[in-house]
Amino acid sequence: MTVSTPACSRLHLHLLLAPRGQLSGDGQLGELIRERRSRLGGDGGILYLSPELLAAQSLADKPLASADQEAVAAQDPAVITWLQLRFGGRRKEWPLAVAALPAGSLDLPPAVALPW
Repeated sequence: MTVSTPACSRLHLHLLLAPRGQLSGDGQLGELIRERRSRLGGDGGILYLSPELLAAQSLADKPLASADQEAVAAQDPAVITWLQLRFGGRRKEWPLAVAALPAGSLDLPPAVALPW
C-alpha cells in the first residue's frame, strides 16, 4: 500500500472478504487491479489477499476455515463498496502497522484457466 508520509506508521484498511474464488474466480478482479495499478501507479491502492495470506495474518473469521476465504484490501472505503457491489462478499476493517503488510499482498489473483 502506498503510504504518503513516513510518519504514518498505521494503515486503516477496509477488507472485502469472500469465499475462495468469489472475488478472483473469473479473472475480472485481476484485470481490475492491473488496470488500476497502470492508471494510478504503484499498488493502485488495492491489495489482493489470497487464502494463504489470510491464514498467515489470522484475518479470516474463526467459524470458517481460513483456507476457504480470500480478500481485497484498500484504504479507500469507496473502492471496497464498489467491489462489494460487483462481487459480493462481506466488509471488515483492518487496522495494520505499515511494516506488517503481508509479503505477497501486491501479487495479483491467480490466473484463470481458459475454457478451451
